[in-house]
Amino acid sequence: MDGYLIKKVLNNNVILVQQNYQNYILVGKGIGFNRKKGTLLKNIDDIEEKFISLKGLNESEYETFITTIDPQIIETTQKIIEMIKAEIGEKLDSHGYIALIDHINFAIKRINEGIKIVNPFLFEIKLLYPDEYNLAKNAVSILQEDLQTEIPDAEVGFLTLHIYGVRKDKSKNEALENSKMISEILELVENKLQIKLERNSFLSRRFVMHLMGVIDRAYTQRFDENKFLKKLEEDLKYEFSIAYYIVKKIENKLNVKIPEGEIGYIALHLYKMRV
Repeated sequence: MDGYLIKKVLNNNVILVQQNYQNYILVGKGIGFNRKKGTLLKNIDDIEEKFISLKGLNESEYETFITTIDPQIIETTQKIIEMIKAEIGEKLDSHGYIALIDHINFAIKRINEGIKIVNPFLFEIKLLYPDEYNLAKNAVSILQEDLQTEIPDAEVGFLTLHIYGVRKDKSKNEALENSKMISEILELVENKLQIKLERNSFLSRRFVMHLMGVIDRAYTQRFDENKFLKKLEEDLKYEFSIAYYIVKKIENKLNVKIPEGEIGYIALHLYKMRV
């Protein structure tokens, strides 16, 4: 098909089109003005067109999407996508765009209904994914300006996960699971050492960053030898036993093998938390 068949005009700036049996959202200033369903859109060179593929949605999901999503949300999300591209200078996984639109639409609906958004893993998310967190803060600024809606910090954390997903070709669920695991480990450490960790303290941040390093090394299977392992095991028996449990937890979660040397490094961090 030469051109795009207009299936629905959502507003003056957002239309649904089809080409070769593939559905797209087309976003551009004034692109929907005076357009009609069933007509063919050919000359779009002079329009700042932005395509969002709806590939992967079945008929029911497609109908739900086009009837429940606020067109303004689509426009604003497209701004956010372009902002992310400009900031990082890399291609994004377009398969995550629909999930991002859907999430923002649902979040704004909850906020407007007065429902409090709670994110128990905000600290971990912010620390584990700082680049995506900063992009999420920029995204919130765009949302607040376009929609005139106050966005809570908890939502910055959730947007961080979605941005991680579209940027890294990884699932946002993976990022969330990592954040949950780190949170569980921090609680375990507090219980075992009988201490209270201030989440924004230097000790907490250093420990979390070390754990993230362990996770990254577990994915790549690139580990450094720990020449002080035997001495650490002898001198820090209690901390070593806790570190052993932490490593086994990470192994089980990620389905990977982590060498004993990493237990020694974690034990050393735990010791520093006690003194």
